[in-house]
Amino acid sequence: MVVTSSSSVSGLTAAWRWALAPPWRYVPPSLALAVIAVEMLAAVLPRFLGGLLILVSMLALWALLFTLASRLLLLRAAGVRRMRQAASVDLPPGIAVRHTVLWVLASLLLALIHGGTGLAGLVPASLVLALILPGATMVLSAGQSLSDALYPPEWLQNLRRLGVVDYLVLSAWLAVYALIYLVVSGVLADAPGWLRNALQMTWWSAGLLAWFAHVGLLLHAHRQTDDRAAPPPSNVPSVDDPVALFEHVLRNGGDASLHRKLARTLEAAGEDRRALIHGQVHVQALVLTFERPTEALEQADRLLALDPRFSLDDPVVMRHLIQTAGRLGTPELVARLCRNYLARFPGSLVAADIRLTACEALADAGRLNTQQARDWLDALADDDLDAAQARRLERLWQDVSRSVRQDQ
Repeated sequence: MVVTSSSSVSGLTAAWRWALAPPWRYVPPSLALAVIAVEMLAAVLPRFLGGLLILVSMLALWALLFTLASRLLLLRAAGVRRMRQAASVDLPPGIAVRHTVLWVLASLLLALIHGGTGLAGLVPASLVLALILPGATMVLSAGQSLSDALYPPEWLQNLRRLGVVDYLVLSAWLAVYALIYLVVSGVLADAPGWLRNALQMTWWSAGLLAWFAHVGLLLHAHRQTDDRAAPPPSNVPSVDDPVALFEHVLRNGGDASLHRKLARTLEAAGEDRRALIHGQVHVQALVLTFERPTEALEQADRLLALDPRFSLDDPVVMRHLIQTAGRLGTPELVARLCRNYLARFPGSLVAADIRLTACEALADAGRLNTQQARDWLDALADDDLDAAQARRLERLWQDVSRSVRQDQ
């Protein structure tokens, strides 16, 4: 079913149908039983240990819930209708941890605001978060970092992608689910803690699965709309005329296969300048529009062979390429992309993190004793690093010391 702004009710119905279908229907009661077990075990432990058990267990249950919810979102976004097709959809590494951190931060923020201002501050803060979380969730589900999910232009990009109406539908339903959660909490205020927490977990996990499914349905619907809006194949120039094909794609765009065809045609024709110009458009489209980060990285590698200084004009997409290269275990490529990022965006606010990533990649490649690595390490000595970055730098210097001892 195609879900558009004119069929938000049917989209919600379809989302709940997925959340209540096997195997997802077993998630809420299973998590509720786990909550009851943790509450009962914590009750017989010393207060400190009981509290620690509850904290660790809740974080683990949230991580499990977001792993399953993220998978449901990606399955629906890919148009998967049967679970036997699910193996074809990969879950980006670390996605559950990033979602858990994002939503725990949102919950803590609301708790702090409620404690400081009461309902007067809680209501507007909840509405703001309901507007932010759909965009941030889509960023994380695309495999991007938590810092990208907290970057406002990324939210606006997803808003433009879905359209204002569909985006606001997601925000509205998220606000409704949260309101029902608070009502349940109020109604059960005098109930035993284990019962109240179990019922809250049941509702929240079911609502969250349905909401993530709703996000996936809307992404799939808009992807189909974008595909139908692509120029008809009959209007596309032949590969025998690479210049005409190049001008056509830059002017009208095209699907992933057309971009791939043009890239190979320009490469075969020796049109390096046009290949690099098209490469800017192609790689960004693979990341942002077609959501094919691995293919984007492969294309970037080919462009680096044409011009070792190649860099995208968008620093956010460039960072996404670096992260993808790191996930795929290609340290040499990570280092080259980091080098070009720093050359293209020397004043970047994340320059220190990029330098650290570059040095770590060279360490993985056994090349930490190069002049380039020493230059980056010297620059890092002057950077204003946070505690985590300082620990990463300390480990790098330890690697340098070991390398020097081995060479002696």
